[in-house]
Amino acid sequence: MNREDLAIFPHTPQFQTIYNPTLVHPMSAFVSRSSYKNNQLQRNKLNRFNVEQYYSKRQHDQRHISLPRALQAVKKQQNEQQRRGSHYKEATISIVYPDSKNEDSIVSKIDKLSNLQNNLQGVHMDLVEEKKTNIIDLKKSYTRFKETSKTKTLLSTILRGFQCKQNDFDNDNLIQIMGLQIKASKQQEQQAFRTKAYSLEKERESIKTSIEKRETTTRSVQKRRESPQSKIKNVSQSNMKINQNFRFSLNEYSNLSRDQLFQTKLFSYHHFLFMVSAQSNFYVVPSNNLIELKFKVGKGNNSLLIKETFKQRWWWTLNQEADNKELNFIWTQIKVPQFMNLQEWSKESVLTRQKSLSTTSTELKRMKKPQSPKSLKKSTRFGKFDDPLQKLMNDQDICELKNIDKSIQDFQKYAEKKEFKIIDNFHKIHNHIERNYHLGNKKAMFHNMKKFYELTKQDLFQHLPVTFHVSGVKDKSYLQFLEYYKEKKGNGIWIVKPGEFTNRGNGIIVCQNLNEIHRIVSKRQNHPNGKPFTYLIQKYIEKPFLYNKRKFDIRCYFLITQLNNVIRAYWYEEGYLRTSSEEFDIKDVSNQYVHLTNDAIQKYSEAYGKYENGNKLSFAEFQRYLDKWHNNDHFDFYKDLYPQLKVITLNAIKSVYHKIEPFKKNYNFEIFGLDFMIDEKFKPYLIEINTNPCLELSSPLLGRIIPAMVENAFRLSIDTLVPPPESSAWPPNKKHLLFYDNLLENNRFQLLFDEKDDALDLKNLYSNQINDDQIDEMNEEEEEYKSDDD
Repeated sequence: MNREDLAIFPHTPQFQTIYNPTLVHPMSAFVSRSSYKNNQLQRNKLNRFNVEQYYSKRQHDQRHISLPRALQAVKKQQNEQQRRGSHYKEATISIVYPDSKNEDSIVSKIDKLSNLQNNLQGVHMDLVEEKKTNIIDLKKSYTRFKETSKTKTLLSTILRGFQCKQNDFDNDNLIQIMGLQIKASKQQEQQAFRTKAYSLEKERESIKTSIEKRETTTRSVQKRRESPQSKIKNVSQSNMKINQNFRFSLNEYSNLSRDQLFQTKLFSYHHFLFMVSAQSNFYVVPSNNLIELKFKVGKGNNSLLIKETFKQRWWWTLNQEADNKELNFIWTQIKVPQFMNLQEWSKESVLTRQKSLSTTSTELKRMKKPQSPKSLKKSTRFGKFDDPLQKLMNDQDICELKNIDKSIQDFQKYAEKKEFKIIDNFHKIHNHIERNYHLGNKKAMFHNMKKFYELTKQDLFQHLPVTFHVSGVKDKSYLQFLEYYKEKKGNGIWIVKPGEFTNRGNGIIVCQNLNEIHRIVSKRQNHPNGKPFTYLIQKYIEKPFLYNKRKFDIRCYFLITQLNNVIRAYWYEEGYLRTSSEEFDIKDVSNQYVHLTNDAIQKYSEAYGKYENGNKLSFAEFQRYLDKWHNNDHFDFYKDLYPQLKVITLNAIKSVYHKIEPFKKNYNFEIFGLDFMIDEKFKPYLIEINTNPCLELSSPLLGRIIPAMVENAFRLSIDTLVPPPESSAWPPNKKHLLFYDNLLENNRFQLLFDEKDDALDLKNLYSNQINDDQIDEMNEEEEEYKSDDD
């Protein structure tokens, strides 16, 4: 016998509340089935509650209607009224409640059943189950009546009838039943939601149009006040708006199609290239037909970055196996003389503008003068101008070029009027300029800058550490060094650098006394070409400005373009700091990880990347360090130091202007890297210039700076000579490669040197000088053949 057989009632919460069951002793509860077999039917007839008879009586009662069925009836009447097209919906529903006496009778019967249950605990199991089913049915009916009593008040209001007036604006999809709102249908609800969203969208568009109209009126009033004669016209594309500053906003171009937007962007880029090429007195008309253009990228120094940059210029084709005669552009780590010999020479003279010798010592004096609050506010605006065109050209050219009608036909007319050179065929372009070693070679840079500072009556060692270039112990420069050393001005630590083949920190030796220097210089060594070794003896900055007790230097960039016999130089606004891996200790001169910050050396240190990612630091992070730890000194990198870096770079460019392009190759450019150091007084010194700066992306900071710098350099050099073709020549699958950025606002190059402005003064400055420098006839083998590797 199982335990379940002994349980008379199940232990469920519903039945426990009514019956309060208790377990019965097994012997009293169990009775054999055979002893009651004859009397079972009689007991059932006497004690069983006939539920079927009760429900049959209820069928003759008045019909009970639930709330959902009432609402369904209302909905049917509503649909019928809508079909007839009346504005008012009327419906009357009659619902009859069961009398409360019936409810009391049911409750009394349930009480009788509960008493019966207590008396029937000893009855057979089958009888008990029948009782259970009967009582459950009665309980359900009771709960149903109980629910109806709860909704009695609501249904009584429905019996009185209702009238609902349809509101055309707010209640299109609702029926009001004495304060109760019932949804008509899902389709009507969705339609009302759409109409409401459409009205809101219309309101937003009206607000936008009103704001745009207000802005256009204010701009037009300002333009009329500033220059009434300046009018913006667009002949070729009359339905496209082009901003003078090449700014694009979604509000202006939201109504344009995708093709119209592409044509607007393409034309604005052609306009930008025209503005840049006009500074070099030439113009290239965009072609209607595709011409095969081949380029080659040499190995090393992140050649993948150059290839990725060319992918956006789909009109160029990469061909690594083509001959120099077939190539239109070549990018290599060092110059390729065979390729440069195929370039054309420029026979035209440069149209110069009279201008005084600019920004030498006078520029530094201006910076030291007290400034007004307005000028101080302008000086702190790093890399920002009132007009982005001021970065690339003079104010005189800006006013003249802004008045030109903006169309390709007008660009041609202006170029013919100014007698610019119209370039139809494409020439050969190289990423190096002629005789770039005058800047990249350490001894050449030292001699050139020394000559320039002597002619301009400046102190070279205010911008360079004290330096002597010697070829041996009997050299005059070495005797001058000994005199300087004996006068106790040179005691301390000195650096000896090779005069030739110097890159990546190779051959640099830190010396603590005169004996070590004499031992190095006295060695007689020759290069493979037969020329003797020379050395640069340079004073070590013993008290450098430190970053968290570690030494650092500053890497900056500038670009030189030689386009159509016009040399121009641009300063790149962004740079970074290269930190050493170990703390600075002047006594430990043998540890290169303390004194040299080149990546070629630091990357082998165990602490490389421990303090900064890739040992690199941005200008903004350095300024935050100054504000936190040198607040009392009031050091401002952008205001105090940054302008001095630009002045030193400008003087270095002017010192080699008359040497770097003697044969005036037409179409070349080159990116240079500069390294500066700062002493404890926050004074900068130029250490070296690299002709092949490292382009490796060794940190996230370099991943942001270097690709943008290369892209900006290509826009000012290659794209001006080979602009994108016209829109008719663009395949549909290439249109997404067009530059969709703000061309001038994203340009980070600033014009630093313009041959048209400074050439005349520099020629007069060097007119009486005899070219007897020992570096004038330097062989190509003495240049830096490898990347400086940062």
